[in-house]
Amino acid sequence: MKEKVLLLLMIITWGCIPQKKKELPKEVQEVKNLTVHAADTQPTFEITLEKVISFGSSDDVLIGRLGDVAVDDSGRVFIADVQKQLINVFGPDGRFITQLGREGKGPSEFSYIKRLQVRNDHLYASDANFGIRKVGVFTLDTLAGHKTIILARNKGNYQSLNMTYPGIDRIFVRNNGTYLAEFISDSAKPTRKWQNVEIRGLLYSLDRSGKIASDKLFEFKKEIRTYHLGLSPIEPFFGNALTALSSDNSIYWAGPDYFLIKEYSPEGAYRHAFYYPHKKISLTRESAIEAGVPDLYIKNMRSMDLPESWPVLRDMKIDDRDRLWVATTVKNMKVHQWWVLKQDGQLIARFNWPRSKPIQVIKNGYLYTRETEEETGLEQIVRYRFKMD
Repeated sequence: MKEKVLLLLMIITWGCIPQKKKELPKEVQEVKNLTVHAADTQPTFEITLEKVISFGSSDDVLIGRLGDVAVDDSGRVFIADVQKQLINVFGPDGRFITQLGREGKGPSEFSYIKRLQVRNDHLYASDANFGIRKVGVFTLDTLAGHKTIILARNKGNYQSLNMTYPGIDRIFVRNNGTYLAEFISDSAKPTRKWQNVEIRGLLYSLDRSGKIASDKLFEFKKEIRTYHLGLSPIEPFFGNALTALSSDNSIYWAGPDYFLIKEYSPEGAYRHAFYYPHKKISLTRESAIEAGVPDLYIKNMRSMDLPESWPVLRDMKIDDRDRLWVATTVKNMKVHQWWVLKQDGQLIARFNWPRSKPIQVIKNGYLYTRETEEETGLEQIVRYRFKMD
């Protein structure tokens, strides 16, 4: 009798597996080593946020145009000024300390500071220097300029990188001083206004000197761009591919169309993925207005070849405890719903947060956002303490 019951359970289980698989989108069905989480999964904790302090222009410093942000282990905040091409340093208490770098082409000088990162007791500032991609490195103990790294000087040796360039905002510093670089394939020649073009991304490893040191790790659809006054992303409607790096250099990657996150080894070998069923939100003119999409795009929506729904995933970050923070699109277009996840996809917490206050950094139990002060109209970085109860 026990054997018959066991056999019956096995038959039922085998019968359910194909049916469940059929319910998944085709692109998800083809993913190997996949964990599918239930749509009604509930978080383990509730998250609360408390505003603590702001960083930005004051009587001591005036920031021309606020750029990228980084935070070190002591709580110091580094804010790039992309108008003056320098980095403002603030203490954990919000007090202005000093400025790093200046505009120029030499060591510790910048043409366009695009990305700031803190790794290995150093601050890394990625710079698009008139077509030359470089990284300025500062030591955190003295805040002195340490060295300048020219990126991908040997790109000409790689035929697969013809007609590509390293995306300066997609340079990831590894914990051993090497780099993960995303190259953008941009060889399209559109023939009409508002024509969509698919842009590809290619990931390569760079050594400590900035030279390419690997074959292609993997390739993916980076984003959709449209021809208007040049070829530019229309990210609000199509989203873009998301990449994040954990403390052990594991690579997490996700496209915008599904709540599907893949993990790769530091060498680019696929490991596993997890998936959450997520309701897609219809893309309409009304929802675009509510989401704060620029008027230029809204006025020309009828001329564009747009998808039927909004991107599912909008942002992905990793905090200093290697938790994934993922922003999703929900019916209320004024907010993103953020999911806090373990590396295997288990849901820890979930909360709504205004789109107008994008999250920049999560570190040391704090969340740092970019906000506009109502009275002055100036952008600032705001630190919130978060708790999970």
